[in-house]
Amino acid sequence: MKRIVMVCIGVVLLQSSLAQAKTAAAKNQERLRMVVILSRHGVRSPTWAPARLDSYSAKPWPRWNVPPGDLTSRGYGLMKLFGSYDRASFAQSSLFRAQGCEDAASTYIWADVDQRTMASGHALAEGLFPGCALAVNSAEDKADDPVFHSGTKGVTPAQVEAAFAELDARVKQMHDAKQSELMEEMQHVLLGCAPKVSCTPAQMPATMLVGATTVAARGNGKGDHLVELQGPLPQASSFSEDLLLEYADGMPMAQVGWGNVDQAQLSRFLELHSDYFELIHRTPALARIEASNMLTHIVRTLQQEVEQKPVADAIGPVGSKLVMLVGHDTNLAGVASLLGVHWMLDGRVDDTPPGTELAFELWQSADGTYSVRVRAAMQTLQQMRDMQTLTLAAPPAHKMLNLPGCSAKADACGWEKFSQVVKTATQGTK
Repeated sequence: MKRIVMVCIGVVLLQSSLAQAKTAAAKNQERLRMVVILSRHGVRSPTWAPARLDSYSAKPWPRWNVPPGDLTSRGYGLMKLFGSYDRASFAQSSLFRAQGCEDAASTYIWADVDQRTMASGHALAEGLFPGCALAVNSAEDKADDPVFHSGTKGVTPAQVEAAFAELDARVKQMHDAKQSELMEEMQHVLLGCAPKVSCTPAQMPATMLVGATTVAARGNGKGDHLVELQGPLPQASSFSEDLLLEYADGMPMAQVGWGNVDQAQLSRFLELHSDYFELIHRTPALARIEASNMLTHIVRTLQQEVEQKPVADAIGPVGSKLVMLVGHDTNLAGVASLLGVHWMLDGRVDDTPPGTELAFELWQSADGTYSVRVRAAMQTLQQMRDMQTLTLAAPPAHKMLNLPGCSAKADACGWEKFSQVVKTATQGTK
């Protein structure tokens, strides 16, 4: 009897092993069919005019050799490095060949109309396909492209009031001791002091960062400003981003925060930027208004590959293997909010530094069914500072993301389920 039991157990274990092997084999037979990448533009100069920046600091901010908000030459180079890495990654997944121009014909880049987004698109194209002809497409009228900027069309007063109420409640809940501490440290740096050392500058700034309270406010109703924040947090967020830009653009450390901000302190300050984005772009009611159109374009583009026929609101032609949407950190934050995805990369939560990518990978299994995986990737602060070449052995920071509405782990989401997740997330915006 004991022998029979042991044989039965052995058969069960063998069947289990064979089933696992079969599952693994099926997974290994999956084929990457296409990728849609939502990318933030590269390193730019601050968007504020120098005089406005200087009104908050005891000493003038460093001057840039490009107009406010434009991509820098180093920003172009960093985006080119990212494009080169993407090519190597896609070659490893057999989506593209490792070299040559042939796959450029199945790549489509759509960029927002700003100089920084258009130039970033060209840099990515050059990194992906060096020496090849790959167009960067954009809206013809050069006004706000609705792909990247939702505008106010179709938004009801009730939606605006609901968004305001939701944002107002979240603002009151978020403010904490750490945020106040970081604000004080930022104020010290603006005064020309070390972050945790008080000093008296020869000349006080015209405007102090601390002293007021951040509150929700109804916006001017234009563009992305249906509801906004007023007070120190938006300014502190902008300043932390400007310090990041100085650091990533390779300015001498004596110029980064007037010599008072190292990489560790910069990482701390970027929490203020994440706090601001958590409120203004990840508040669900706001995200639905601002990002539903973008997410719809993404899912329609994937659907076009699944169905192999033109689909309304898809970006690029049928048969595209790669579609890149080159936009802004606001786009990434809004789409991530709608999907409920989060990431911890380079030691920071949900940060979207220049060049950050949110990739939607469409996979097809051996039985013909489709699934979607979502991945976030960004160059680390050190990689940007050193302008490090990105390779498969030395990649950017990256993470496969868990879709809460689909799976309990970071794994493939079946196509029908993914479509339903997107439909639910964008419901009430059409």
